[in-house]
Amino acid sequence: MKFILKTFLKYYLKTITKIVLFIHKPVVIAVAGSTNKSFVKKEVKRRLEEAGFTVRANPKNFNTEIGLPLSILYLPSGYNEYKKWIPAILKAPLKIFQKKFPDFLVLSLGSSDKGDMRYLLSIIKPDISIITNITQRYKEGFSDMNNLVDEYQVLAKKTRKEGVLVLNIDNYRVREVGEGKKQKILYYGKEKEADIYISKIEKNKKGQKVSIKQQGRKKDYQINKFGEHHAYAFAVGLAVKKVGRPGR
Repeated sequence: MKFILKTFLKYYLKTITKIVLFIHKPVVIAVAGSTNKSFVKKEVKRRLEEAGFTVRANPKNFNTEIGLPLSILYLPSGYNEYKKWIPAILKAPLKIFQKKFPDFLVLSLGSSDKGDMRYLLSIIKPDISIITNITQRYKEGFSDMNNLVDEYQVLAKKTRKEGVLVLNIDNYRVREVGEGKKQKILYYGKEKEADIYISKIEKNKKGQKVSIKQQGRKKDYQINKFGEHHAYAFAVGLAVKKVGRPGR
């Protein structure tokens, strides 16, 4: 019974979600990678809201075959209790007629097994795809690192041709993903070739001062958080701000 219900929910929510996306046409930003997705997603959302856009992002664990549609439709999960799924099932079609749909969706994508990414991308078609890094973490569902990298290759290929790839230049496997792609690519990181070049990170009492150079101009920013991963998330936020609404 549980398997039947899950299968029904999976395809029911997928169908409704695709209709909603077709009608409302939000800019879709996909965030993927082995680590730092959560901080990047929050920073991107913050930047877009500062620019005056309405933004919806998925909660931490709502990045799978059922969680992703629930996030887009802004519906609660019934988890493992059948009766709790009834409100979500009944409310889902009403989202088609929602008047104020967000301008942007910032969605982290989970890929723990081969084929996960392809299924999620049968629901959404990103305008902007961000890849934070590709490491051994969460590799258990893949036979080797090449199979894991293939998941991110799928993401890059499925991103709209007029869209943008925002890639971490410091991770060589992420750079691999960018090779030969037709979309515009913005690289970020500590390599000098990066479009958003993190030239210096200095710790201080409040957090860290980060020097970032783009288009030949360097600017210092104070980030009131500790940890290099916050500097990388900040750089991604600048990249997305620069891109805006690609092809729109």
